[in-house]
Amino acid sequence: MMKIKILLMILVVMGWNCKENPKQTEQKIEAVKEVIQTTTVIPDSIEEIATFVAPILAGTTNILGLIIFKELNTSGKVSTIEMARAGDLYNKLESRGQATSLPIFEIRDTDLVVLPIQGVGFGGAIWAKVLLDKKKLEIKKIAFEHKAESEGYGAAVSEKTFEDQFLGVKIKLDKDTFTLQKAGDAVHFIDGISGATMTSKGAVTMVNEGLRKYSSYLTGN
Repeated sequence: MMKIKILLMILVVMGWNCKENPKQTEQKIEAVKEVIQTTTVIPDSIEEIATFVAPILAGTTNILGLIIFKELNTSGKVSTIEMARAGDLYNKLESRGQATSLPIFEIRDTDLVVLPIQGVGFGGAIWAKVLLDKKKLEIKKIAFEHKAESEGYGAAVSEKTFEDQFLGVKIKLDKDTFTLQKAGDAVHFIDGISGATMTSKGAVTMVNEGLRKYSSYLTGN
C-alpha cells in the first residue's frame, strides 16, 4: 500500500515537472517528500527503540527525522541503512544464533546511540538495548529482554533492580567492564540474580562482549 502511494506521488511530481517552472517543481518535490515521510509505516521494532530512548517519541511520524539507522558488519565496517533493514537486524537478536551484522540507532544531533547486544541465558536467547553516550562511553540506559528465562529466577534479568547496576558506568573497549566476582577497582561488580547464576553470567558476558563488538564504530577505526 505504501509503495502504491509513493508511486502515485512520483507520477504527480512528473506531471508538475511538465507544467511548472523549476522552482515550483522543487517546492512540490519537497512537499511530496514530507508526505512520504508522514505516511511511512513505522515497524514495531523501531517503535520499541523509540520508546526505549524516550516514550514521547513513540507513535510519532518524526522517528525518521530523529534516528539515523546504521549497520555494523562482521568486518567492522559501518554503513547507513534503511529503517526496515535496521528493524530486521534488531529482530534477529531474539534468536539464539550469532548475529552477523548489528544495527546502530544514532539519535540525531546528540552523542547518544542505541546499541543492541545479544547473548545466551539459561533458558535460551537474551538480548538488550543499550543507550550509550558514544563520546563518554557511558551507559545512560539499558533494557534486558529474554526468550524463556524462568519466572522468579532468570526472568529477573529484565527487572529495574538488576538493570540499574549498569547505569552511569563508563565502558572499556579493551577489556571487561563488568564482573560477577569482586576483582578490585579495574572492573564494575554486578550483584547477580539469586538462583540464576547462568543467566547472570550470560547477561554480564553479553554486555562486556556485546559492546566490545562496536569498538570500531565507537573509536572511529
